Amino acid sequence: MKIAGILFAFLILFSVQVSSRAAEKGYQKILGVWEFLAPNAPQPYDSGILTLKEVDLKLTGEFTVQGKALAIPKIEFRQDTLILGFEVENTPINLRLKLTDRVLEGVTETPDGPVTVTAKPAKIKPE
Repeated sequence: MKIAGILFAFLILFSVQVSSRAAEKGYQKILGVWEFLAPNAPQPYDSGILTLKEVDLKLTGEFTVQGKALAIPKIEFRQDTLILGFEVENTPINLRLKLTDRVLEGVTETPDGPVTVTAKPAKIKPE
């Protein structure tokens, strides 16, 4: 009876661990390189690349605009929404992008007004 109780306790701990890892890894579906467009953003921030990857079991990302990388210090993904916090020219930006049909879409407020952002998986060009 004692052994059955111990096995049952291990089974519960294992189930909790597996389910928490599955929740943490929900961002797997957005990992990769995305091309983004923000048509009403000032140049050169109106287009570029958003790279999302896993480093040390955490979601990380950066924007690349005209060859310059811009780190994204705050990044979360939950309930199909990517939440980004970063700075552009000393202006804090909070951007929420909703994932729908492999497209990330959202709007952020800036001092110059709202900016719409759309990102799609980058097309790999054959060499």
